[in-house]
Amino acid sequence: MQGDGGLPVNIDRYGPRLAALVAGMLLALPWYGLGLILQSIKLVLASALLTYAFMPAVIWLAHRIGALDRPGARRVHQQPTPRIGGLAVFISVNISLLFNFNYSVELKAICISGALVAALSMWDDVKGLSASWKLLGQLVAMLILFQSGMLLEFNQEERLVALLGSSWGIGIDMFLEYLITALWIIGIANAFNFLDGINGLAAALAAAVCLLMGLLAAVTAQVFMLLLCVAVAGSAIGFLPDNARYTRPARAFLGDTGSIYLGWMMAGIAVMGEWSDTSSLQAYAAPLLIFSVMIFDMIYTTIARIHRGDVTGLSSWVSYVGRDHLHHRLMYLGLSQKQTVMAVVAIALITGLAALVLVKSGYLSIWLLLGQGLVIYLLLSFIMVMAAQRVEDGE
Repeated sequence: MQGDGGLPVNIDRYGPRLAALVAGMLLALPWYGLGLILQSIKLVLASALLTYAFMPAVIWLAHRIGALDRPGARRVHQQPTPRIGGLAVFISVNISLLFNFNYSVELKAICISGALVAALSMWDDVKGLSASWKLLGQLVAMLILFQSGMLLEFNQEERLVALLGSSWGIGIDMFLEYLITALWIIGIANAFNFLDGINGLAAALAAAVCLLMGLLAAVTAQVFMLLLCVAVAGSAIGFLPDNARYTRPARAFLGDTGSIYLGWMMAGIAVMGEWSDTSSLQAYAAPLLIFSVMIFDMIYTTIARIHRGDVTGLSSWVSYVGRDHLHHRLMYLGLSQKQTVMAVVAIALITGLAALVLVKSGYLSIWLLLGQGLVIYLLLSFIMVMAAQRVEDGE
């Protein structure tokens, strides 16, 4: 690949990419008579192959329009790298879903709002966009989800806010449901973007989270949730060959185009899913555990940045870029990029599998599983403090 703005050459031998394109398109077409599991496997393969096939074109486009991530003090990479790799992810998700002609209102709302978020994020990757405009665009995308009826609803018998709403007569319960839904989806989308700091981490984490949610969807026969999960998981897997490269430079990064889009899709799927019919504790604890790695990273770094004075408001919170995330701290302690990715994904799998057990557990088991997660993140907090101290001491 040529450096600094030149068009790429010899990205890869194109034979495997063309074969992947043909195979991916054939797998994306509807095959009638398949069971749910075979249909899911077919969609995972289709979206993975399509992402892999589209990457050379996306890399060429990035060089053509100058959408390159330059090396810097807060960057891990050492050469200009295309930063709109998420475009291939976005295209493959939508092609694999579009050709199956199997939609629900919620599925369409997630895809349409995700398209708006991806478009705004790509504009930011190419031209630059202020944090205020990005947030405004995400709020507009939330309106699409609300219009479809997607909402985190509290159990009528168990919620305190319902009692407050009844007493005050101002519908505070519904207001809080809309507010918490917006905070969840926008918060997770941006938290996931924060974790996209080293090769392979965001894509591997997205694949793990979506496969975990897909497993729940398969067991509970939530067809549309399962379709979204496997399409997003496959697209993330298909991106890894061009990004998760540890002995050679990555060919492309997800950029905001991919990381915010993937975070948005995952958060939307979590709202779409039916996590428990019997307990609000199960319904909310399960997705919190599945997404706990990115939630922990967002909360820890936000508190640390406010304490240091690096973040003073919402705009600076969205736009601030630093090397104080979980993956950076693990690398400060001596882990390689590959080892760091494996460690973070392992934590996500442990807490995610605990979430799947939790949805079928009694109250005592639920609290024990939540306690297990708390212990894990207390240990991680200690590790991050140690790493920060090492940086301050100049080791």
